[in-house]
Amino acid sequence: MTAPPPVRAVSRPAPDSALVLLDLPADHPAFAGHFPDQPVLPGVLQTHWALTLGDDLLATGCRAATDFQVKFRRVIGPGPGLELSLRHDAGRRTLAFEYRQNGETAAQGRVRLTGAAP
Repeated sequence: MTAPPPVRAVSRPAPDSALVLLDLPADHPAFAGHFPDQPVLPGVLQTHWALTLGDDLLATGCRAATDFQVKFRRVIGPGPGLELSLRHDAGRRTLAFEYRQNGETAAQGRVRLTGAAP
């Protein structure tokens, strides 16, 4: 699976949440073949990156996820300032995420974490 782009900045508004700022260059491997004339970040990578960064930044302990509830509202293309908001609910064993680009919600979702500490 393609790794997330480098993190430009992280803020931690609360112990269970993080706001991540990413720059997504047009030559990032996530766009390879998806699509040549209009690069689009695949939804499966958006979810994978949220899970990966959620574990890295919030120590979710996630080894897998189920019960995906994701809504894709706008296409995510290359550019600076892609925001990813993460919120971990350890009691419910869920991770909520929202991607924002150009000030608009592009995707949001919630997944149930498996293999995470209760």
